[in-house]
Amino acid sequence: MAVSEVKICNLALRKLGARLIESLSDSSQEAVTCKLFYEQVRDAVLREHPWNFAAARTRLALLAEVPAFGYAHQYQLPVDCLHLRQLNSADDEFVVEGDRVLTDRDGASALYTRKITNPVLFDPSFVMAFSARLSAEMADDITGSSSKAREMWTLYLNAMQSARLADSAEGREDEILNDPWLEARGLYGTDSPVWRG
Repeated sequence: MAVSEVKICNLALRKLGARLIESLSDSSQEAVTCKLFYEQVRDAVLREHPWNFAAARTRLALLAEVPAFGYAHQYQLPVDCLHLRQLNSADDEFVVEGDRVLTDRDGASALYTRKITNPVLFDPSFVMAFSARLSAEMADDITGSSSKAREMWTLYLNAMQSARLADSAEGREDEILNDPWLEARGLYGTDSPVWRG
């Protein structure tokens, strides 16, 4: 069965021991809560890691208005940009302000995380992390249990760790090895069994 918004919501609801839904337009508390959280949680999880399936590259549109100070150029971010990863090279300095990026780089191109709304395009490990985060966000509303919410947050952190490792095996190893999120959890570093110095 293809991945869908309803399937992802039902994965989250199953973790909470709640009733499953047939549609996000149902009038049940479960469907209303899923609909409330779904898009915000999806975008938050997309921003938390440089997912390979959500990577996009484009040339940025130079804006006529020059920044008042600090940088030489100002560019328009793509409308589907959730997180700007880097410009032409990893050494290019930039700052994002609203829907614009300021930099000294001439002819800037961007590598960014784009908003993916079609669940069929989601990586399977992302689906598991997303559904775990969704269950964590909905736990209080659905179960009324703060201990269940804490349990779901732990589940999410574990799912996210597994998803990051799986995603990093597809060509993003150098970036992942320097990820402070993983280093803080002792997963990488010179003392780690997976360190390849």
